[in-house]
Amino acid sequence: MNTQPLMDTLHLTLDELFSTSAALPAAQDRQVWGMRRHTASPATGVSVLIDRFADRPDAQCIFLRTDATAAKVLRLGVQGGHKVEAAAGSGWRLSPSGQEGPSYWLPQPPILRTQDKQGHILNERAAALTHLDVSADGLAVNLDLPADGSLDWIIWRFGPGQGDLSTGLESSLALERQSYFLWGSKVNVRLPAGLYHFLIHGRIYTDDFVWPRNWKFLSELDAYGLFKALTGLEVATGKALYGLLRRQVLYSVLDAQAEDGGWRHGEWTDLMETHLRLHNAAMLLLEAGLEESGDVTIRTSLERAAAFLAKHTDRTDLGAWFLHDSLETSAENMEIMRKQTRTPWIPSRTLGKSPCTKLILNTHLDAIVTMDRYRALTDDRQYDALLDSARAAASKILALRPAEPLYRFLYKLIALTLLPRARGIALPWPLRALKRLTWMYLWPNMHRVKRLWPRLVMPCGLIERHIAPLHFDLNYHPVNVMDVVRYWRRFPGENLSRLIDNALRPVQTLDLLQYWTEATNRQFAIVVWAEALYHLCLLKTDGDLRRQLAQSMLCAAHNELGLPAALLGADAESAPLQDRHPCPSPTDPRLRVANLSHGTWREILVVNPGDVKIELAWEANHPGEGVIWFDETGQRLSDDGLARGITAGGWVLGRAGRFGPTIMENMEIHA
Repeated sequence: MNTQPLMDTLHLTLDELFSTSAALPAAQDRQVWGMRRHTASPATGVSVLIDRFADRPDAQCIFLRTDATAAKVLRLGVQGGHKVEAAAGSGWRLSPSGQEGPSYWLPQPPILRTQDKQGHILNERAAALTHLDVSADGLAVNLDLPADGSLDWIIWRFGPGQGDLSTGLESSLALERQSYFLWGSKVNVRLPAGLYHFLIHGRIYTDDFVWPRNWKFLSELDAYGLFKALTGLEVATGKALYGLLRRQVLYSVLDAQAEDGGWRHGEWTDLMETHLRLHNAAMLLLEAGLEESGDVTIRTSLERAAAFLAKHTDRTDLGAWFLHDSLETSAENMEIMRKQTRTPWIPSRTLGKSPCTKLILNTHLDAIVTMDRYRALTDDRQYDALLDSARAAASKILALRPAEPLYRFLYKLIALTLLPRARGIALPWPLRALKRLTWMYLWPNMHRVKRLWPRLVMPCGLIERHIAPLHFDLNYHPVNVMDVVRYWRRFPGENLSRLIDNALRPVQTLDLLQYWTEATNRQFAIVVWAEALYHLCLLKTDGDLRRQLAQSMLCAAHNELGLPAALLGADAESAPLQDRHPCPSPTDPRLRVANLSHGTWREILVVNPGDVKIELAWEANHPGEGVIWFDETGQRLSDDGLARGITAGGWVLGRAGRFGPTIMENMEIHA
């Protein structure tokens, strides 16, 4: 029990915090999608952000932060009798003992953090709870405050008239108890409470201390993943809380936008450089919000963001090329990156580019998709010429096939280094020696080959990420395939079917799923591969694609990786509002579901990653009586066969809709 004198203690109550009404200056006190964020300072060394919602006036969320000028101890209390219980969505609920009075949700414990002047989070640890008082008159806790840094805590209050928000935390569907993988931070998240590992005092951060600087920075890529997951869960559960959380994510991203329209990250340097893949994610998130709400403030933010992105391009012999990060704009910036991250770089003029441009494919394709979606939603045509040029550059670089015999030989050697460990060990000793020599000498020098004979699509089907940088990373093959498929959806006239089919083959022939499994830093590729296949399944009815998607889902589960949020079926890019179907939730949470339904087409893929047979039953959003089910061999399942369950490590597929079940019966599914 703590016996510190009360003079060192700062006393606050939840009633005092939530009654604070001091607003931001008028220029910042804006409403976005029916949400406002106010700031106040109820005591010395204490600041709070208060989120309020126009359509739910008695639902509020507070981000509480103390700094080093606060007292040594924070005593935070709530008046009146309350019962404390674990919330189904994680965290804790404080419910009034009587019928009247508000209830509270504490999604995360208080955290102590240290940040630098640019907002990077340098370290964090759990705060120490040193005293707890519980009585009929109220509840209070004492927390030790740091001598430096800050204490952060998130608290929701639901008034008596907002009971559905509070009761939504009393139980959860299997879909809510499962984790979803965010490949920005490369971590799992379980919602709703897991949101606040990322949403920290009004900003969205990574949930990992990222190499090379080992700090947390602002991440709109994680924000977009969270937004997609929250959207899918809102559609699947009908819970209004997910809608409020989505608006918090969107507001926090919009609020972090700089005056010039960009977002700053500083992942690598103290320059607070912009990473355009993250910038694109912010735009895609806002585009989803604009499509849903029509909010004028969101549109204005998007206009500024599009102008910023359009400026971060290079003119090459192929056409306009979208940059990967703002460091590429000058050699001075690249030198700072080299010194601060110890990452070497060599200027080059390959394909007529500027010396610093890296020619990173996935960000270029992602930017085109982002800008084209912006154009479609806003009818802003001022970037038409830029997009035409960028598309021409994408088509040309994907079509480059120089030095075919040389690359065919080199990639036979490289393929040896991509085999799973057991297959690599089983190679004859001459091939094992070639494998080692390839890893030691060819990999570090592939950038020289690509600069002499530039290409990204290799004879074996693998798609490389870039041409100019010195490192060699084929773990981005799934990212490249995903972005090519997304690009193909936007521009179906492009002749990309054969390229994509070829890109699928090496994952099977080299057993890349197992290769990615064998190293933690490669495992993110498994989940991105699942998302790439998901997008492709929405464009093609090929049964073998479903088999590969099922394999990737099983592989992710076996490695304790969450599924990509897009598989819930509410990704704004692939499933517009009018085409969405709620994802069915299985009774048994061990089953994993991919919701491939869209428009008049109904399709559900269910995998069983467990080691026993599991009955397929539904607790919510039953797929419907018209769905016809097939097992992994392509055999149609009777009701009795379906009731017997899904075999361990197996999967089933249900289909119905506009295209008719006969297509499924004619599809060749390779077991």
